[in-house]
Amino acid sequence: MDSRVLRPPAATPSVMLASALLLSGSALAQTSPAQDEARGTAQPAENALHPMDALTSDELLRTVDLLRAAGRLDGDAKFPTLDLAENDKEAVLAWRPGEPFDRRAFAVVMQRGRVYEGVVDLRRGEVESWREVEGVEPRVMFAEMAVNDVLWASDDWRDAMAKRGYEDGDGVFCAPLTPGPALPADYAERRILYSSCFDISDPNALAFGRPVEGLMAVVDVGSREVLSVVDLGVVPMPEDTASLSYERSARYRRPARPVEIVAPDGSNVRIDGSQVRWDNWSFHLRVDQRVGPVISLVRYDDRGEERDVLYQLAVSEMFVPYMDPASTWSWKAYMDVGDYGFRLLSSSLRTGVDCPASAHLLDRTIADDDGRPIVLQNAVCIFERPTGEPLWRHAGDDAHEGAANVELVVRMAPVIGNYDYFIDYVFDRAGEIEVRAGATGIDAVKAVAAQSMLDTTAATDTAYGTLIGKGLVGINHDHYISFRIDVDIDGANNRAVFDRVTLQTLPAGNPRRSLWTVVAEPVAAAGPLPHALHDGFLRIESGERTNALGNPTSYQLYAGHTAPSILTPDDPIQARAEWSRHPVWLSRYAPGQRYASGPYPNQNAAADGLPKWTEAGQDIDGEDLVLWYNVGFRHITRAEDWPAMPAVWHSFRLRPFNFFDASPAMDVPR
Repeated sequence: MDSRVLRPPAATPSVMLASALLLSGSALAQTSPAQDEARGTAQPAENALHPMDALTSDELLRTVDLLRAAGRLDGDAKFPTLDLAENDKEAVLAWRPGEPFDRRAFAVVMQRGRVYEGVVDLRRGEVESWREVEGVEPRVMFAEMAVNDVLWASDDWRDAMAKRGYEDGDGVFCAPLTPGPALPADYAERRILYSSCFDISDPNALAFGRPVEGLMAVVDVGSREVLSVVDLGVVPMPEDTASLSYERSARYRRPARPVEIVAPDGSNVRIDGSQVRWDNWSFHLRVDQRVGPVISLVRYDDRGEERDVLYQLAVSEMFVPYMDPASTWSWKAYMDVGDYGFRLLSSSLRTGVDCPASAHLLDRTIADDDGRPIVLQNAVCIFERPTGEPLWRHAGDDAHEGAANVELVVRMAPVIGNYDYFIDYVFDRAGEIEVRAGATGIDAVKAVAAQSMLDTTAATDTAYGTLIGKGLVGINHDHYISFRIDVDIDGANNRAVFDRVTLQTLPAGNPRRSLWTVVAEPVAAAGPLPHALHDGFLRIESGERTNALGNPTSYQLYAGHTAPSILTPDDPIQARAEWSRHPVWLSRYAPGQRYASGPYPNQNAAADGLPKWTEAGQDIDGEDLVLWYNVGFRHITRAEDWPAMPAVWHSFRLRPFNFFDASPAMDVPR
């Protein structure tokens, strides 16, 4: 085995300290061979078997070697991105198993304070393109997260911490946080992280519950220096010693008898490399450095015919703005996908807690900051589950007919500092696809004076959140998760239609006075959906195919609860997340348009991404369409969130609408 393969990032004490909380639960955690055998881990393929497969270990290493041989790299080179450059969509759709296919790698390289993009043709062994990209800051890299040593080298920082009783960095963890877009002009051309700290001196206390409040530092991670220290005054350390330990929960309930999801006759899931087949569904799965699971080439076997439903489905961006105007909080408006990425933030999934015991656990290979392959262990789980609900049923006087519903779930759980997220892609036996986003973990809290709402400072202390612990306020915030859905309903020639529910008043003399009808209105231009979701339903229909009854085949967007951003357009943190002001967008397919806030949102104040791509209002009728759906939810914090909040789920569905000639669920065996 190449000595460069499967090496994790350098495990120096400072790096490990920086990652201890931000990357808690990392999928880099090791498991024993016995555990691997017991859980049936699907190991990453040694060779790419499909055009959409992630880069293998050998391909990652070869990419770096080819760039170095071409004179493009120096000893300072780091790789914020090293991932698959997808082949043209037409070529992927035309490919058949056993045929050769092109393989390209896309690299974002930082060296000597400059940023470059390169494409490497691995089949021909050459650098296909190389260009400098000016005025951008790629995502934060692993080694940059270690800021404790930088902070304690600053006299101003040591003085500020001394006022709080800290003489050195022992017992303190300082988090590396992206600064958002509202940077002072004198920080231009610098690579900035803001840092605030937590007291970790008590091993029995929850670290996120002991913030060193009212203090933050501005760190230039390029020059490794503190540029300034913001000190709003000393706030007493909260006495709350909350813990996630079951032994310290103080509320023991009687153990329940086990309730499990089992497959006594074996799994119905077939996994061949990165190809997954279950029931009538088939799709390709890979893990992308930036967005996590990428579901591609989603097809449904309709009585022997493999019909296209989606070309690709993945997270695009995540925007989390906090609602406190204090200078140590106001900039907290993270782009978790673009600023950090789901790569090393993916946590190792555990059966019995994160996934059922019968789940398939998949390891996946990505590149570290030096371009070396590392394995994300147990990064994705795939499992089937009975829902406990009927897929359909009808009971009459002399008969009872029906079928039980079973689903297939593809799950990943990125951990972003205090927050844990679940991203689920769910397929059922009626031709429906559900996308679910779950949020759990720990609230971001602010230390305050108030110990209860009866204290004199309580009203002021809780102006922007809820007192959820003694001396701790959970700050209110939003979550917006953008999903990019490249729809191919029976092919790429599609059109968008909004089925508007319209009130009709009936004429005098009719026993009814009103009813509603459906008016199908084509959506002709790219941009935000020009209809309110509660006024009807959006469909994406084929421009070429009809079902047996003459209806255009289509899929309907069945929206769940989603709350658009209400921040003002002139708010700097809103400008780079303009997509969050509308729950649904439509655009023409373009290979480079993958991220709702554009490719480089870190420290970017511009409105890039979806607003920029669709500002011309291109005609989308009969085009290759991309549907963007934003799951948005507001978090008004509560005492029940502390110390760990129960998971909250939000979802939407894609439902067949005249896609079939009749219900596809009727042939489900009873």
